[in-house]
Amino acid sequence: MKVKTVLVASIAGGIGYVLGTRAGRTKFEEMRTKAGEFARSPQVQDAVAQVAEQVKANADKLPDPVAQVVSSVADSATRKP
Repeated sequence: MKVKTVLVASIAGGIGYVLGTRAGRTKFEEMRTKAGEFARSPQVQDAVAQVAEQVKANADKLPDPVAQVVSSVADSATRKP
């Protein structure tokens, strides 16, 4: 009786896992697509460019090694992939 219960529970768990991962993967792909569309939207790109310019303008107030790193990060944020 115990073996039968464990077997049925294992099969049910396996079926649930397979169906859940398929549904989860579909939802993940949908969210990934929406996030990519959001990141590539002109409004977001303009906002990123503005923030990067402000960061670069204020980087000179930081110590030299830090200012160089901050400026390079700001430059990389505005580059298109």
